[in-house]
Amino acid sequence: MSTVVLPDLEELVDLSLEELEQLAAPWPARWLLPPKPGDPERVVYLFAGPGGLEVGTRDVLGRELDIIGVEFNKDAAATAMKAGFRRIVADVRTLDPNHPALRWTRGLIVTAPCQCWTPAGKRAGQDPRNQQILLDMFACAWEATVGVWEEGRECADDCPDGCEDCWDGWSGPIYGIDEVRAMAKDLTDDRIGLLAEVVIWGLALSVASYDFGWIAMEQSSALPQVIIDGIREELKCADWLSVNFQVLDAVDYGLASRRRRTFMLAARHSYSVASTRPESAIPATTAAQALGWPPGVRVNTRGVRKTAGGNCWSADRPATAITSKIRGWYWEHDKERRFSLDEAALLAGFRPGYPWTGSRSSCTQQIGDVVAPPMGAVVLGALLGMAWEARLREYLAEIYNTRPTVRTEHALAA
Repeated sequence: MSTVVLPDLEELVDLSLEELEQLAAPWPARWLLPPKPGDPERVVYLFAGPGGLEVGTRDVLGRELDIIGVEFNKDAAATAMKAGFRRIVADVRTLDPNHPALRWTRGLIVTAPCQCWTPAGKRAGQDPRNQQILLDMFACAWEATVGVWEEGRECADDCPDGCEDCWDGWSGPIYGIDEVRAMAKDLTDDRIGLLAEVVIWGLALSVASYDFGWIAMEQSSALPQVIIDGIREELKCADWLSVNFQVLDAVDYGLASRRRRTFMLAARHSYSVASTRPESAIPATTAAQALGWPPGVRVNTRGVRKTAGGNCWSADRPATAITSKIRGWYWEHDKERRFSLDEAALLAGFRPGYPWTGSRSSCTQQIGDVVAPPMGAVVLGALLGMAWEARLREYLAEIYNTRPTVRTEHALAA
């Protein structure tokens, strides 16, 4: 990760587009210059995936944001770009949050992988030793961005007593961000360390601009309280006025499947954000209603294997949480009747026809991991002070009154 040094703004306007693109890379050349009045807010989206949260912003809220997403998975990035969203295909850990093209960033979204907190990732994030390393990374992120407090710092070696240029304040970085990221080598699952990026980027962008004003984060509902407290503490110390964590289940917002996640809504210059609770209950949507199935269908998720929770769920209720394993789910009374991609995605809140890219297993993995568009609308609507509820109800009525055209002839292979 190298540091980019830019010419003065006056000199930038005289450069060619090619020169601007080289200086800005991997960010857009236009981000080197300040936004014009009326331009949409610039937002950095880390671990951006196939675009679910952006669908919530664009298609549900109708809000235009200048979002640049960073995503390592090429299939997920290709899906997002086919849907009209912008992606940088890169490992977040190779990018510098101090890049001068980010000086006018207004918002940050972070949806880091969550498997390490759940049984799917062997719950490595629940190990106290791993948690302590992550908390140390949070603390060191402060020293790599804000620095340490210095009192009575003199302006020069021969500074006279009472010099007005002497000051108390933060020193600025005392070591590099790469050093913070390198601490993840001691974790038993390096995905745990990805969560440190919300603190690294949140603090770096806070130092860069007073106008940087909000952060949204989505994570597993199993995120430990000690980690939540650690993130909150670092942002509060940086004078963020509101750092609120909420566990929300998408089924309570009309989605036809359960999707329980932890969300952070952080506002730098406000003591509160708008409510994420609907004014009145949003009716539940069953899987059968959403997909146009007949009553009485039961879906098998585990074949003949039995678990404490059983191996079937009733489509006359909202679907169980969608995972990549939906590629092997079938009607209990008809093993040939599998889910199409459109059906799987509709349960996660997407219109039919979303351009999923890659193998069938890759596509279902994207659907299992994605932020549900309705929840993107709720969270960003609250952060941006928008009236999201009426728009959400309209969107749900639209997608769940539009039946998928892809049926068993294009069903997913087991």
